Amino acid sequence: MRYSIVFLFFISSILIAKPKFTDQQIAGMTPKYFKRNHTAPKLKGIKIYKEGNERIYYIEIIADRNRSSDDLSFAVSALANMGQYAKKPFNKYVVVMHYNVRGKSVDICEANARCTADYMIRKQITYDQWYKKCLTFTST
Repeated sequence: MRYSIVFLFFISSILIAKPKFTDQQIAGMTPKYFKRNHTAPKLKGIKIYKEGNERIYYIEIIADRNRSSDDLSFAVSALANMGQYAKKPFNKYVVVMHYNVRGKSVDICEANARCTADYMIRKQITYDQWYKKCLTFTST
């Protein structure tokens, strides 16, 4: 009896588990994620790599200077949504924003993956907590 309950619990957890994808599959699905939304920024490049002990999901976008905040939000949300299906969890999401404006520097946003998922997927923290605790910005 006890083993049958454990077995049923094990089977049910397998059936409701999210599918998991390789890095190559995640990278292949990312452009489709951006293309299906007509307000998404243009995706310029994708990289998934390891630096030290950190797994990084990195994208470059062409942002509209009038919508840069919306473009960044969409990009980070895309990384969080796609990243939750990776076989191996990511530690950091990086969004590099290029602009079609001469002289405008490139903006780089780094987001802690776990903290970003707490805000965007699990809804466990507020926007302000996420913005202050999870993000760092640099310009080049």
